[in-house]
Amino acid sequence: MTDAHDTRWEYKIVRTTDGGLFSGDTAPMEDALNSLGGEGWELVDTIADSRGAGAGSGQTALVFKRPIE
Repeated sequence: MTDAHDTRWEYKIVRTTDGGLFSGDTAPMEDALNSLGGEGWELVDTIADSRGAGAGSGQTALVFKRPIE
């Protein structure tokens, strides 16, 4: 078994527009998250781009990680 301190990680960033992420239909995002989860990716953070002109503008970055085997 690998010691937690010896675990190496790889990261993936997925960008989405806020309109797509926070729209009424969550099924496409759920499908994408389930697909990534099935590949071993864990969502660990979200980063909102605050440069947009108001709520619902700009992008959100979803940060995933998984152990390198």
